[in-house]
Amino acid sequence: MTQQDSDAPSSSPSTTTKTPAKSETRQMINEILAIALPSLGGMLLDPIMSLIDTACVGQVSTTALAAMAPCTSIFQFAFFAFFFLSAATTNLVASNPPESVYDVADTTEAAKRVDFNERVVSNAAGLAIVLGSIVTMALVRFSDPLLHLAGIPVGNTALLNAARPYLLIRAMGLPFVFLATVLQGSSLGRGDAWRPLRIFGTAGLVNLVGDVWLTLFKGWGATGAATATVVAQVGAAIYYMISSMRLDKSVEASSKPLRDVALVWRGLPSKHIVKTFLNVAMVLFSRSIGLMLAFSMLTRTAALGGETALAAHQVTLQVWWLLSFLPEPMSVAAQTLITRDMKDRKFRVPKLVKTLYGMCGVLGLSAAALTGVILHAPAVAGALVADVTVQKMMASLVPFAVLSQSYCPMATLSDGVCIGLGSFSHLPVIMVASFLTTASGLALVASQNMGVVGVWACMNVFMSTRIAGHLVMSGKLRKYLKKAFRGEKKNLQTKASQKNHHLWKFVMTQYYEPKQGLEQPNHCRL
Repeated sequence: MTQQDSDAPSSSPSTTTKTPAKSETRQMINEILAIALPSLGGMLLDPIMSLIDTACVGQVSTTALAAMAPCTSIFQFAFFAFFFLSAATTNLVASNPPESVYDVADTTEAAKRVDFNERVVSNAAGLAIVLGSIVTMALVRFSDPLLHLAGIPVGNTALLNAARPYLLIRAMGLPFVFLATVLQGSSLGRGDAWRPLRIFGTAGLVNLVGDVWLTLFKGWGATGAATATVVAQVGAAIYYMISSMRLDKSVEASSKPLRDVALVWRGLPSKHIVKTFLNVAMVLFSRSIGLMLAFSMLTRTAALGGETALAAHQVTLQVWWLLSFLPEPMSVAAQTLITRDMKDRKFRVPKLVKTLYGMCGVLGLSAAALTGVILHAPAVAGALVADVTVQKMMASLVPFAVLSQSYCPMATLSDGVCIGLGSFSHLPVIMVASFLTTASGLALVASQNMGVVGVWACMNVFMSTRIAGHLVMSGKLRKYLKKAFRGEKKNLQTKASQKNHHLWKFVMTQYYEPKQGLEQPNHCRL
C-alpha cells in the first residue's frame, strides 16, 4: 500500500455524516417503541372494558345502552381525574434510575435512589387506595344527583333505574383501578412496559368472557357487564400488588435495568416526597379535571336529543376514546425519555421531540382512518349496536369524529412533552380555557337545536384550542420545537459545509502538500 492510500479516509464524507444520524434516529425509535408498544395494552384496559360492555349491552337494549352513557362519563371523569397518581409516579421514578449510579464497590448512591423510588410507589399506592375508597363512597352516596348531572333528565325514571345498578357495581372497583394505575406508572417509570401489558391483557380477556356470559347468555344486561368488569379489575390489581411485593428487594437486584420497583411499606411520606409529588400531581389533577369536565359536558348536551341521540353518542365516544389511546403511549414515552435525557443528555432532546411528533402524526392518521371505518361500516356498526336508527345517526358523526381524531394525538403528545421538559404549570390554564371555549360552543348547540352533530363539532373545538394553548403558553415547548424542526435545516447546512471542507482538505493534502521522505511531483514544484 502506498503512502497516498494509507492517508486516504476509510469512508466517504457522505457515509460518515449520514450514518450516525440515521443510527441515532433508529435508536430513538427503538427506545420509544420499547415503552410505547407494551404500555398501549395497559392504557387500553379501561377503554376496552367499557367498549366491550357497550357492545354486549347494545345487543340487548337501546335504553340500557343509553343509560350507560352518563355512567361511562362519570367513570372516565374519575379515571382521568386521578390518573395524575400514575403520571406523577412515572415521572418521579423515571428521574431517579439507580442503575446509572450503581457501583459494586460503593452502593450508597444507588441505595438512596432505590429507597426513594420505593417510598414514592408505596406512598402513591396508599394514596390510590384511600382516594379510590373516597370516590366509591361518594358515588354510592350521591349516585342519583351525579347521574342527573351527567345527562339523565330528572323526569326520566326508567333511564335512571337502568343506569343506577351499573354505576354502583362499577364504583366498587375504583380503589383497585387506582392502585393498578399507580403500579403501572411504577413499571413505566423503570421502562418495563411488558409487565402491565401481560396483567391487563389477561384482565381484558376475563372481562370479555364474563361480559358475553353474563350479559348475552344469562340475561343480566348492564348489571352483568358491570359485574364482569369489576371482577377483571379487582383480579388485575390484586395480582399486580402481590407480584410487586414478592420482588427481590436488594439494592443489586433493584438497580438492574428495567427492573420494576418493589412494593414495600416505607412508612409515612417525607416532606420532600410529598412536595415533589404534589408539584406534579396537582397540575396533572387540574388538567384531568378540565379534560373530563369537557367530555361530561359533551355527553350532557347529547342527552338533550333523546335516547337515540345519546345512544349514538355513547357508541361513537367509546370508539373514539378507545382509538385515541393509540398515540397515547407516545405521551408516556415522552415523559419517561425526555425526563431522563433532560438530566444528563440534553443535546438529544430536540431530535427526540422531532421523532416523537413524527411517529405521533402517523398514528393519529391511522387512528382517524380506523375511526371512520368502524363507525361507517354497517357490519362493524351492527356489531356494536343493533338499532338501525342509532347506526344511521352514528354515520352522520363520522366526519367530525375522524377530524378530531386526526389531531387529538398532537394535543396529547404536547402534554407529555411539556411534562418531560418540566414545563407543565400552564396545563391547568389550557384546560380551563379549552373547557370554557367548548362550553360556549355547546351552549350555542343547545340553543339552536343542532343535536349530536353539533356536539361533535364542539369536540373539534376542544382539541384545537388545546393545541393552540400549548403553542401560545409554553415557551420551552416552542424553543425545543424550533430546535427540532428549524434547527435540523441548520444542521444539514453545517454538515454539508463540513463535508466540503473535509473533501477540500483531503485534496489539498494529497496533491499539494509535500510528503515526508518523498520527492514532490514536478507539477507541484515552484
